[in-house]
Amino acid sequence: MKTKIILLIPLLALAGCTKNETPDIVVSSFVSYDAVKNIAGDKLTYKNVVPWGSELHGFEPTPKDVVAINEAKLFVYTTPELDTWVDALVSNENSFDMSAHYTRHEEPVDTDGHDGHDHDHDHAGLHFFTNPEYYLEVFNALLPRISAIDPANSAYFSENHDNYVSKMETTITDLKTFLSDKTNPTLYFAGHNALGDFAHEFGFEIHALTESYKPDVDFLSPTVVAFIEEIKTNNVHHLFVEELVEPRMANLIKTELLKDNYTIEILELHGYHNITSAQAKENVTYAELFSTNVTNIKKALSN
Repeated sequence: MKTKIILLIPLLALAGCTKNETPDIVVSSFVSYDAVKNIAGDKLTYKNVVPWGSELHGFEPTPKDVVAINEAKLFVYTTPELDTWVDALVSNENSFDMSAHYTRHEEPVDTDGHDGHDHDHDHAGLHFFTNPEYYLEVFNALLPRISAIDPANSAYFSENHDNYVSKMETTITDLKTFLSDKTNPTLYFAGHNALGDFAHEFGFEIHALTESYKPDVDFLSPTVVAFIEEIKTNNVHHLFVEELVEPRMANLIKTELLKDNYTIEILELHGYHNITSAQAKENVTYAELFSTNVTNIKKALSN
């Protein structure tokens, strides 16, 4: 009996090692995970080092994460400006910077008439992935990099890629068609407005309570009062909020408006920074979040 136990120990150790093998691909955000997953499918292994539901800004990888990143066959990240730790910690020569694989269109203009570079960290370029047109350019560029890891499955990867692009393009066309006859369409947003590229691409405005990139920024009362008055003046009945943040300001605004018997509905406008653990288990995709955004936009702008 003792001999059997001794012999089993190495087997159990080996089993544990297989669970800790480095994934084929390591990524640093939901958007990079989504792109990889919807091309690679079940033919490669991949891991997002950023915990689901956590804030993407200010994330720092663990030493274990860094080892996995540098040993992976491919490392995919958003941009050095967002993933500020990459330059110092990543030595993997087979790295894919998503922000280097799209062509910027004309700079978006915010509601105050300033271009995206007025923010202290190039706010527009930092969140390029909120524009689905840019996202598809990156998605297209990623296909050959993934196919190079496993050439035998290149046809499978291409089919996955084409199916996903088709879904995205259908939704893009739907939104463009809906907005085509709208005059100065404007969404009111109580949160961190990272969607300038998206709004500019499709020809609508986002009037935000703040243009600050900090999701937990405090708002001064005069700013909130003025925002509430604009909502009433423009007969707005839908107020947008960002994902993964308690909508305390939106709820405050809703409560204040109710005092005047003025009702608004709070809707989410997802910025694709991250998803919850529950959404990850449900395999929620960028394409699905984009489709939900379009549904909410159509609801807000329909007369």
